[in-house]
Amino acid sequence: MEPCKIIRSILNLALFSLLFFAGIGIPSSAQSQDKTPLKEVKISGNLRVEDDGIRLHLKSRPGDVFDPAIVEQDVKAIFRMGFFDDVQAELSADGVLTYAVKEKPYIREVKIQGAAQVGKDKIETALGVSPRTILDRTKISEGVEKVRRLFNDQGYVNASVDYAVSIEANNQAVVTLDIVEGNRLLIKRVSFEGNKAIPSGELKSLIGTKEEWIFSFLTNRGVLDRDMLTNDVAILSNHYNDNGYVDHKVDDPVLIRGRDGLEVIFRINEGPQYRVGKVEIGGELIDNGQQMLKSVKLTTGQIFRGSRLREDITTLSDMYSNKGFAFVQVDPVTKINPADRNVDVALVITKGPPVYFNRVLVSGNTKTRDKVVRRELIANEQELYSGNKITQSKNALQRTGYFEDAQITTKKTDQADALDVLVEVKEGPTGTFQVGGGYSSGDGFIFNASVSEKNFAGRGQGVSGNFSIGSRRQDYVLSVTDPYFLDSKTALGIDAFNTTREYTDFEEDKIGFGINTSYPLKDFRMPFFGPSKREAEKGSDVLASNDQATIWDYMRGGVSYDLTHENIKGVSATAPPSIQSEKGKSLTSAVTPRISYDSRDHFFNPTEGTKSGFSVKTAGLGGDVRFIKSDVSGRWYYPLLKDPNWGGAYVLSLGGSVGYGLGLAERNNGQKDLPLFERYFLGGINSIRGFAERSIGPREPSGCSGNKKPEKVVCTGSDVVGGDKAMVFNSEILFPVYEQYGLRGVAFLDTGSSFNSFNFSDLRRSVGAGVRWMSPFGPLRVELGFPLAKKSGDETSVLGFSIGAQP
Repeated sequence: MEPCKIIRSILNLALFSLLFFAGIGIPSSAQSQDKTPLKEVKISGNLRVEDDGIRLHLKSRPGDVFDPAIVEQDVKAIFRMGFFDDVQAELSADGVLTYAVKEKPYIREVKIQGAAQVGKDKIETALGVSPRTILDRTKISEGVEKVRRLFNDQGYVNASVDYAVSIEANNQAVVTLDIVEGNRLLIKRVSFEGNKAIPSGELKSLIGTKEEWIFSFLTNRGVLDRDMLTNDVAILSNHYNDNGYVDHKVDDPVLIRGRDGLEVIFRINEGPQYRVGKVEIGGELIDNGQQMLKSVKLTTGQIFRGSRLREDITTLSDMYSNKGFAFVQVDPVTKINPADRNVDVALVITKGPPVYFNRVLVSGNTKTRDKVVRRELIANEQELYSGNKITQSKNALQRTGYFEDAQITTKKTDQADALDVLVEVKEGPTGTFQVGGGYSSGDGFIFNASVSEKNFAGRGQGVSGNFSIGSRRQDYVLSVTDPYFLDSKTALGIDAFNTTREYTDFEEDKIGFGINTSYPLKDFRMPFFGPSKREAEKGSDVLASNDQATIWDYMRGGVSYDLTHENIKGVSATAPPSIQSEKGKSLTSAVTPRISYDSRDHFFNPTEGTKSGFSVKTAGLGGDVRFIKSDVSGRWYYPLLKDPNWGGAYVLSLGGSVGYGLGLAERNNGQKDLPLFERYFLGGINSIRGFAERSIGPREPSGCSGNKKPEKVVCTGSDVVGGDKAMVFNSEILFPVYEQYGLRGVAFLDTGSSFNSFNFSDLRRSVGAGVRWMSPFGPLRVELGFPLAKKSGDETSVLGFSIGAQP
């Protein structure tokens, strides 16, 4: 046999023998421990953490058989407590299992050294490490990085921040933060290179990075913010895309540090400007392609703008969603033609299946009943999906005045052709209670108590009572309103009143009641006239119309009846003749048909929409007073800017009213005038601010005495007697103050007057400003008005205050 083969055989035999005896030999120590019962489980090394607190995390118990896997789990569980640097498990020969722990140091003190310009409290907040906590070096490192960013954000871009940890007696640690602030460097100059088509001034106005100014120490303007720089690059790129420069490139900003500040340079390669080439539409069309292209703003020859393309995608998506295709996709396919410097655009539409509203789920209404929310919704269960209906439903909820906010979203269901409608409302203050007293030149001393609830018992019904008792005024007014009487769409209201007013030259008593009703005109149907609305049945291929909202969707028509007993008494002998002739009692029976329109998106803080009304009051159906009085009013809201970066919504509001009255029967003076209690008296927070209430209108001499001959009569003054015509125009700019808390500001210009014959010289004007707050007590208005065009005898009132009433 060859020597190599002999050696190989001997080695194989030796290996086999070793493996054999190892398998049947004496058990190893590990195998012995596996069967050892645990006599006791101890914890050692812990100074601050209680034994019981550690044992809660252990699975090993006395009496259990030693299990290395469970011990390993225990060690990991103790580590996860976050209080220990080291954990060891030891098993003695007599079955005692000991977990030896080494606690992390306890932070006794955090020292901050070298900081002079940045407040210590800001540094501590950024660091996030405080005394009497466990030392966590990872957390300290993260905190130090936040402190560096804090100094960078404050303009100290050269600041150095280091830290040290010293372990002292009793395993206590002292964390020391060493800071070298350096000089504060602000942005001295922002410049652009490579821009030829778009001027630097225009680009500079777009970006958030700004140069320092005189108030930088207050506003931090000019402080370098690297996140803002990144966002600025995206803003500039988007602007170039929106001006047709599709091949442009904006490089990362270059920072140049000077001795006294920083310079930020944006380098731009504009490239050529592209225009729109061919515009096509294809895919699954619901109308003639050429007809659908008429709704697209992109046309051949225009500068290619990304924003216009996005608008067109939104327009087409809305068109399809209002036909029930909630999952429509509009994919823009663009082809850049460098030679012709234009971009061909194809809008490819995939409509998806028709989708229906499944369930309507209401949340957030802790007081308001579900049916009060649901009856305002235009989007109903099992109807074909419509984006317009969701928007109109949201606005209808916010117009009720019951909610501060309403959000409507959709959620997919287990059915491919159905979506749940999620209506989430935030209830607002609907009730007010006021008790107060005061003094005014017009009413003297007065005590007032009023209570009102717009959403009584969560049913959406309105109840109010007002009681005012003063030296010159007494009012008792009760009213009840149900906007959905007997769960129908008919609104019904009832008022009862008893008022007494004492003016300079006379007293006026009124007692009576009124009843009013209205109905939405969109639901008004005359028998045998007009087609009924058709909705597509579920599963049908016929599309519902889901047209855009029309004027009829926001209109209500109604009528009211008032019966009032009036008494003009205590007329002064020196009062103007037109007031003296009104002395006596009368009974007014009047019917007032009216039409109202309201498309606002909120009842108190609207950002868009219109509110208007028209009424004709006719008295003479009974009673002894005959007249016609017509009033028209309107207020239009237009959003100038909606941007959370600027605080919220900036809104332009234009409004006004015109009134015209005509007496139909001779009064005591032989003239066909309006009764004194129906004339127009202007002034105050709800008409022309800056002027006292009832202070604007035609005047007549008062305090007259002397011979009956006109040339011998001496008059000491003049009083407002009211006019049979009135005109008011209000323009306002509404802006956010703290919009998240319902606080908005207003600046206004008012113009108007009351007169018998129109004359531009009689118009009064005022300007002013104020605040409006959706307070817990209801809508609150405080406004200051300053008269511009004032006439002799006009009474001014700079401060106007109102609670519970909307503009």
